Amino acid sequence: QIPVFFTSIHQPQTILQLQESISAGETVVFVGSSGVGKSSLVNALCGESVLLTSDISLSTGKGRHTSTRREMVLMDGSGVLIDTPGVREFGLAIDDTDSLAEVLEISDYAVSCRFKDCKHISEPGCAVLEAVSSGILDRKVYESYQKLRREVWHFSTSEHEKRKRDRSFSKLVEEVKKLKSDR
Repeated sequence: QIPVFFTSIHQPQTILQLQESISAGETVVFVGSSGVGKSSLVNALCGESVLLTSDISLSTGKGRHTSTRREMVLMDGSGVLIDTPGVREFGLAIDDTDSLAEVLEISDYAVSCRFKDCKHISEPGCAVLEAVSSGILDRKVYESYQKLRREVWHFSTSEHEKRKRDRSFSKLVEEVKKLKSDR
């Protein structure tokens, strides 16, 4: 079980709770989006400015990307803190969507689909869609499954394949525009 701490550098008692939970010799890594305050939190935990930080942007009201590399800081009498550069994107790094279907218990229905390569979107004879429409399979579970499948595709598809798809789509749009203008 992992403890969760809600912290704010403007509320010292929340920093103290986190600080007390870090044991001597323990390593804590801070990961998150750019500009969310990871370095500011490390500074607050150390009680001094050991890492460079930036103010909130006046134009966007958001934090600014400041850390450009990993930094390791030793806390006095406690653990080790590692600050990381901001993460731009998280995603699923699997290439087999069948495991998603198993985890979400969709594979129980998928085996009854008419087509072996059914994507469970609009194919005729799709047992998964039938289970959703009859209420046997929760619609939210199905929607989560489809969202995760799209995410897997996004992260597993090579840049070359994505560009090829985009070019094909652009070509199709141009053909449609040409057909409309020829009328």
